Amino acid sequence: MGKKRNAKKSGGKVTGPVKLLPQTRTELSALVDEVFKRCTKVPSATAPNAAQDWAEYTEIFQLVQNIQNLEKDVLLPSYSRQEQIPAFMSWLKEKGVKVNGVEIGDFGMQGFGLRTNEDLQQGVEVINVPLEAMMTEDTARKSYLGPLIERDPILQHMGNVSLALHVLGEFVNPQSPWQPYLRILPPSYSTTLYFSQEEILGLKGSPALEEAVRQFRNIARQYSYFYRILHSLPEARSWPIKDYFTFDAYRWAVSTIMTRQNRVPTKGASGQLALIPAWDMCNHEQGIYSTDYDEEKNCCVCLAQKDFKKGDQFTIYYGKRHNVELFLHNGFVEIGNENDSLAIKLGVSKNDPLHDEKVALLTSLGLPSSGSFMLIPGLHPISPGLLAFTRIFCMDKGSLDKWKDDGEKAKGLLHEDCDVGTTVQDKTWRFLHTRVSLLVRAYPTTLEEDQAALPALKGNEAIVRSLLVCEKMILKDAMTYLSSLLPK
Repeated sequence: MGKKRNAKKSGGKVTGPVKLLPQTRTELSALVDEVFKRCTKVPSATAPNAAQDWAEYTEIFQLVQNIQNLEKDVLLPSYSRQEQIPAFMSWLKEKGVKVNGVEIGDFGMQGFGLRTNEDLQQGVEVINVPLEAMMTEDTARKSYLGPLIERDPILQHMGNVSLALHVLGEFVNPQSPWQPYLRILPPSYSTTLYFSQEEILGLKGSPALEEAVRQFRNIARQYSYFYRILHSLPEARSWPIKDYFTFDAYRWAVSTIMTRQNRVPTKGASGQLALIPAWDMCNHEQGIYSTDYDEEKNCCVCLAQKDFKKGDQFTIYYGKRHNVELFLHNGFVEIGNENDSLAIKLGVSKNDPLHDEKVALLTSLGLPSSGSFMLIPGLHPISPGLLAFTRIFCMDKGSLDKWKDDGEKAKGLLHEDCDVGTTVQDKTWRFLHTRVSLLVRAYPTTLEEDQAALPALKGNEAIVRSLLVCEKMILKDAMTYLSSLLPK
């Protein structure tokens, strides 16, 4: 459909949003309504299988592609990140942000980061960011979006969503005091929201596939929800965000929050989500926590987590996150991640004659009766929770009776050296061996094939294949361990 360009021009460049023709807007609104309908429909009483989930995702993905096509000329302002550095550094100084011994640098596939311009010793203060320099849930409420945030149930309970709208609203407002910071943010991200359908399908066999599909569905639902609000709310007519609000724009804002948000303390409350300028330029490296929040001075303080030589990339440790979490929320995978894990979904059937007894024993250990239990890297890949759940799952009534009345004794089920009897132990190892074997066979490629292909891959394909390699290495460890324990 045709588009009507009636944005103002400056120096031959379009400086405002493209206005869609009424016919195009009508077509777009119908698609948005259909996306909202599909993303909010009540799930069936029976759990959908993987094929049904994928079919629904494919339909929603196609609808979103149609939306993107209609919105393709409505573009966010674009800036050269390199050219924005001087203005950003001046803005940091005005805001009272202290940056010592580092400067912004381009690290290729990792994007922009911080490079040391002098030797730094472990423990020296490198970055200090006062609360006044941060974009937070509070600054969102103080913006023109405040009244909407105060009355909308989603924005009231999901600080990350209100922060995403806040970021987008300030980014498209030329008068925003946040412009020097927002203009230096990446124009796109490597989160799965930017993946093609083929790239998402490359996750087949991985627990990340279901999570990525769910994430896309959630963001499509949020986009359609807020599109309808922004185009029906009378006061939104004058809001800068309204004419720029596209799926691509919302995807960018959400990815900005996912990859950069952190929680900072708030007096009298549990804290609030925030974007922390300068500090959020730091890329991740395995190490120790070196960032803290000084509640007395109301600022974020970042120390050097180790000794750095001049010219090194200055990195921080993001914390104990497994690779699926890093993949979905940060857009990268860390091979050799010592905090990695692989989820196995297990549950006690309600049809199990011993359901109540098993659930009671699990509850006494703080374990759910159904959920995700973790395989971990290394020589002992069965996590305590997974081991205890499987042991209880495999118990008969006589075994359950031996453990149910002694809470302290039951804690032993979390440990490998606990004597649960030969019958239960043999059932446990057989059950886990079968489940891990099924997980291995769910992948269309082998570990060796992934490792051979990885060096030649780039971009999203490389990230996906790196995740598969990490998962299959955990499974390989688990198979080796469990095979050695199977009864002869």
